[in-house]
Amino acid sequence: MLKSFFVKVICFVVALGVMPTNAESINSLEEERTKQLQELGVLLPNPEKIIASAEQEFKKPIENQSADILKEIAEEANHYANLVAKTSDEYTDYLRENSRYDFVTEEVRRASVIRNLGNQDIIFKNIRNRAYLNLGRLALAEGQDMKAFLLFNDAFRLSAFSCSYGKDKCIRYEAEQYMKKLLGIEGESYVNWQK
Repeated sequence: MLKSFFVKVICFVVALGVMPTNAESINSLEEERTKQLQELGVLLPNPEKIIASAEQEFKKPIENQSADILKEIAEEANHYANLVAKTSDEYTDYLRENSRYDFVTEEVRRASVIRNLGNQDIIFKNIRNRAYLNLGRLALAEGQDMKAFLLFNDAFRLSAFSCSYGKDKCIRYEAEQYMKKLLGIEGESYVNWQK
């Protein structure tokens, strides 16, 4: 009973903290929404179409992949991942803000949407990063070493750092190998922390 009371009190306090309280706050929200519509466009990306396009393009030999299609895939996948993050970031922030209250965080973590948001985020960021890696490979084949390096760096810095599924399936690791080769640097790269 007491636990339920505290959950309600905390939810009420948090809700008060995020609700606009005056006309200025409402105008600020409208301005932010207008800015986001200008940046993001008015149409939601179609996740099934993004996945289908990526699968179709990635299964081709690298020399047959289209740079224009890879750029579009990267942009659309990034756009979708950013939209997913608008929801998942709120959960992350809420959990961080309430980390002292185990009973609150346990309840919030039970929501299956948290796992689903995380999975979508990973899928679409991996598509984006694979597209950047392949764009780098195309640029490298055309002798555009600096462009290739920067695209490999995008794939490297935007990927998960730890290769928990091994280096054969790790975009970050693969991108790093190309970067090291371009810079003439040798040495073993980090793969994954193991106990």
